[in-house]
Amino acid sequence: MIAVAGLLLLLVSAACGASFSPESRLVDVGGHRLNIRCSGEGNPTVILSSGLASGIHDWKPVEERVSAFTLVCSYDRSGLGESDAAEGVPTSQTAADNLHSLLAGAGITGPVVLVGHSYGGLVVQLFAAQHSEKTAGVVLVDSLQKDNLVSAAEILGDQTMAVFMGAVRANPEGVDLAASLDQVRVSGNLGDLPLTVITAGRPNLPPFIDEKIRDRLAGSWLDSQRDLVRLSSAGVQVIAEESGHCVQCDQPRLVADVILRVVERARR
Repeated sequence: MIAVAGLLLLLVSAACGASFSPESRLVDVGGHRLNIRCSGEGNPTVILSSGLASGIHDWKPVEERVSAFTLVCSYDRSGLGESDAAEGVPTSQTAADNLHSLLAGAGITGPVVLVGHSYGGLVVQLFAAQHSEKTAGVVLVDSLQKDNLVSAAEILGDQTMAVFMGAVRANPEGVDLAASLDQVRVSGNLGDLPLTVITAGRPNLPPFIDEKIRDRLAGSWLDSQRDLVRLSSAGVQVIAEESGHCVQCDQPRLVADVILRVVERARR
């Protein structure tokens, strides 16, 4: 159970608070509505995708900085924040499809820069692989990677992983994480899309986990981050030395600066 708590800390981030508060609106995505908040102006538009059971509030400090240079939008996935719940069990594929519909419904045209944190990184990976013509660049912020569960199971064993998966399904978003990872696994790479992988320098693994298990989990996570870099021939990695899993909370300026570098590259 202690190891399960540690894994959940890797997936769920605490919301970041800030005074920045542009208006949001609800957009129909076919049967339900998603809440989206945009600020700034210019192209390409930056789209921010949050971690598991997290919403637009995680991105406030980043949005405030990025909006001074281009249009930036964050949104709540189905059933989170102000967004309507949807039928069925959510996966990264349903989230990517909803994002595609959201962009169309919100009138966001042209290639976008996609930014995904943790589970939101799976959504971004799927969208970029399936809609490369609509993607100008990708930033993955301590993102999940397709083989994370396989690696964790090898370290923790099947029984502990079964408890962990039950805890994930019980979270407010109710995501089928195993199916989501399988969907990303078969989606392919990102070609030569501009890609920056931001990796937390201080993994959120509590000290009460056995030291050897903690070290193996942390090492496995770092290996998976390097694998993410290889999704694109243009992939690079940035280590957020002062951050835990919620890098946009701990080092928002770093995240914003990385996003703006990708924006500038897309404008060339």
